[in-house]
Amino acid sequence: MPKVSEEHREAMRRRIQDAALACVGRKGFAAASMADIVAEAGLSAGAVYVYYRGKDQLTVDVGRRVLEERLAMLEVLGETRPVPPPHEVIPEIMAGLPKTEFFPGIALQVWGEAVHSGELADVARGIIADVTGRIAAYLEAWFESSRGLAGGAAQAEAERLAPAVVGLVQGYIVQFAFAGGDVEKRYLDSARALLEGL
Repeated sequence: MPKVSEEHREAMRRRIQDAALACVGRKGFAAASMADIVAEAGLSAGAVYVYYRGKDQLTVDVGRRVLEERLAMLEVLGETRPVPPPHEVIPEIMAGLPKTEFFPGIALQVWGEAVHSGELADVARGIIADVTGRIAAYLEAWFESSRGLAGGAAQAEAERLAPAVVGLVQGYIVQFAFAGGDVEKRYLDSARALLEGL
């Protein structure tokens, strides 16, 4: 039997993830079933369950993929000299989130389900810790590059501020979903003003 390549496995995961996005986007997280996702993907149930054992795991993986795409820029920017300032970088990350299918609606539904699902809550905590760590690493590079802080001081300050910066991003997702109107411009302007104070 021929060995399945990692490229093929990744293509299959992406196909299933795209099907999940479409189903959850149409029906909502609670109403979309694995059977719906299997049908949307055009695969057998067995083929889907090789990659994902359930909707929770699949939906979290979709969210991780979308965030990964947005946060990858932090690593690049952290290596650029001078490091671009947070009042430019963080709003740029926020502005791109509503252009993805996962944010804001599906993300909020998954966060809501995580309150009742221990497995989802554990994974969500892991993702938030990862996002916080990436933002802290970027901030540390910025403090060293632009504020002249030495390694230990830069790291301590970055770790102190990163949770609040993550909270800014989460707040944007919530307000974008519910406030409507010109919330995008107002929120991003407000975030820029706060971050300029760093």
